[in-house]
Amino acid sequence: MKKIVLLVIAIVSVLQASAQEVASLQNHSVAISVDSLTLRLNKLQHDYDFMYCDYSLQKVMIDLKELSQSIDITSNRVIINVYHSRYDRSLYNAYLDHYDVSCSEFDSLKETVETVRSFVLTKIAASDFTELELNVLKSRLDTISKSVSTVEASLRYYNVTIQAYKSKI
Repeated sequence: MKKIVLLVIAIVSVLQASAQEVASLQNHSVAISVDSLTLRLNKLQHDYDFMYCDYSLQKVMIDLKELSQSIDITSNRVIINVYHSRYDRSLYNAYLDHYDVSCSEFDSLKETVETVRSFVLTKIAASDFTELELNVLKSRLDTISKSVSTVEASLRYYNVTIQAYKSKI
């Protein structure tokens, strides 16, 4: 009977040791899996941050370009009307209204530019972007600054053309 009890105790001990070893391997596997998922999540967050910054900057650039083109097209219309001696007070008022709307839109866009610029600079400081990513974002920021200057110049030219049109009425 003693032998049977000793045999049962030995079998239980071996089974318990095997179970602990399997549980240890499973815990180790779970830890590796969690580490792998954490690395993937960090990479996805990094990629998302860069793409969102790039998207935000491109959207502002497009908005500024569209505004500049709209102003330039209308300025050209004014000059064509002056060239062909087509003067009309209601048309002058329409040009003046368009100028005011363009100025308001530009003021709004300047606020958006500052917000996006602050956001991107914060992300640059907080994230570990690669040198290539930093160069892309900095290039876009420079392009936006130039676009703001272009819109300002377009608005000045538009104002001059409207004043020229007004002097002919």
